[in-house]
Amino acid sequence: MGINDPRLRTMSEEVLRSFLQSALKQVKINRLMHEGDENAVPQIMPEQWAMIVAVHAGHLTEAVLEGDDVKVERELLHVAAPLLELYLVVKGGKGA
Repeated sequence: MGINDPRLRTMSEEVLRSFLQSALKQVKINRLMHEGDENAVPQIMPEQWAMIVAVHAGHLTEAVLEGDDVKVERELLHVAAPLLELYLVVKGGKGA
């Protein structure tokens, strides 16, 4: 699916903004829980972020197969947050 795919154009800005805000909130929760400060930038290597994403992708798959929408939504954010952290590392960012 490319950037000009009509299916993407049907996604409202509100839905996209909501997802991104939820993912950023999950990043902050993760940082608070694991670093003690929601603004602390974790010192985690890209390989470790990728493994965290893979673990949660497995949980996401399990939730989808179980048909559990609550778990699906939670795991979507548990995949998205470390993906965002990985993106920041790859781009050389200072944090979310």
